[in-house]
Amino acid sequence: MAGFAALLFLLQALPSLQAATPLKPGDRVVFYGDSITEQRLYTLYIQQYIQCRYPELKATFFNAGWSGDRAPGALARLERDVLSLKPTVVTLFFGMNDGNYAALNDRTLTTYRDNLEKIIQALQAKDVRVIVFTPGCVDYDRKKALGACDYNQTLEALGNAGKGLAEKYQCDFVDVHHPMLAFQTEQKARQPGFSMIPDAVHPDAKGHLVMARQMLTAFAEPVPPLGAADLKAGTAEGGVQLVSQAGNQAVLKGKLPAFPFWIDPSSQGVASDCGLLEFALPKLVVKGLPEGFYDVLVDGKAILKGVSAQALASGTPLPAASPAAKLLHDLISARQGNYYTAWRTVRLPLMDDPAYRDSICQGLMAADTGFQEAIWATAGRRPEVAIAIVPAPEGPNLALHKKYECSDPNNYNWGSGGLTDGSWETTSSGCFATGNAAAFPKHVTIDLERPAPVSMVVLGVPAFGSTKSVKVSVSADSQAFTEVGAHDFALRKQERHVFSFPPVDARYVRVTYVENHKEDVNFSPAFAFTTEVEVHAKSAK
Repeated sequence: MAGFAALLFLLQALPSLQAATPLKPGDRVVFYGDSITEQRLYTLYIQQYIQCRYPELKATFFNAGWSGDRAPGALARLERDVLSLKPTVVTLFFGMNDGNYAALNDRTLTTYRDNLEKIIQALQAKDVRVIVFTPGCVDYDRKKALGACDYNQTLEALGNAGKGLAEKYQCDFVDVHHPMLAFQTEQKARQPGFSMIPDAVHPDAKGHLVMARQMLTAFAEPVPPLGAADLKAGTAEGGVQLVSQAGNQAVLKGKLPAFPFWIDPSSQGVASDCGLLEFALPKLVVKGLPEGFYDVLVDGKAILKGVSAQALASGTPLPAASPAAKLLHDLISARQGNYYTAWRTVRLPLMDDPAYRDSICQGLMAADTGFQEAIWATAGRRPEVAIAIVPAPEGPNLALHKKYECSDPNNYNWGSGGLTDGSWETTSSGCFATGNAAAFPKHVTIDLERPAPVSMVVLGVPAFGSTKSVKVSVSADSQAFTEVGAHDFALRKQERHVFSFPPVDARYVRVTYVENHKEDVNFSPAFAFTTEVEVHAKSAK
């Protein structure tokens, strides 16, 4: 683990050559590069982060990556593909093809350096701020010929040439090569067969996340922490407030310091290992919890499961829970695809036929503007969130797919199996509802089919409906019930509550809706809604 700790330090401590030049309001940024840029992945992550972190800048981004390109080709198409966009910032990410996939020689190095220098000179002559990225690395395990010629050494030399030019022309500079290679080496040591570069040259989504983590040092600072709560002291500071506290669970609320940054769950592990989560996600500190493991819920959705009290006390990055976070990611991806179509599929092939070219391009660029406006509008909202810290269940959900009976059955196609389907959904098929008889209390009873030492019941309500006072009781024979907990849910908030209690041998679990809110929230207050009920038993020691 010492090597991994050193790697994390390397990833977080390798900055740009000089302090990053922050983007300015209205900046127009062009990502200029080869096929790795054309993949539109690291460019997606950088744009997403900037829009989340600095929506007020209203920066606009364009991708001018071209498969197979080298510095000489990039110089030749600079006016057509970059300067025509009137950029204020251009990133240069070349070198992968410039090394010719062979051992380094003087001619290769000179050709790369001379053409990269001319590109920098041409951009600075137009008052464009330039950021130089070194090329990334390759994976020798995926292509032995690259190892035989030690191609990473070639890429390192090209990167050093770029660094020298950045120093000479006072450009921002980011070393992508060494952190990426170090990360790949460490991951291979931990996981034999690991690769984030499947064809040895082009990174997959995980590899692009690692690159983006480094590249962001040229543009941005990390997301500030969300805040800290001390449950023993009953205090909170920063951007959070302590709303309620009961035993070993608490509810906080706070306004996010930036719009939430969405990462595909399949890439969360790599994003964590390379330091991107630490950089891009707000950190929450919760002290004073009893020793054990906890789930963290944001707006009723479990986003972290089984986090130790120690980890929460030291600070835990909060993954995005809002569907709007993924929407922003998808809008940026769609905009990149639309611009690629306008540029490569329409404008360039129809260069000699301006009538068709201009009419089609106008429509596509109008769509580009529409996408951009939607991106800015979405990212401009910093939502206030409710954060619940609840004990993590010890064992499987004994109520999953079990049958239940309700004292006031629903006759409107709500909740057929939704109470115990494991979905936590708020749709009519995934969310349970009682009938709308006016009289309260009313109840629903779950049959676990066999007795178990029940010690925890997890119950949630949607943001609609008027569910209020709920109590939970258990029974061995469905006749005599023992109450094990009660809770009042707030109105208009999706919420989840954990009822923890000493183990009780029980086969039946009853949820009683004691009292409702009187206000109508989309439905008659006579309905009682529940997103899910989970039942857990104390594990044997």
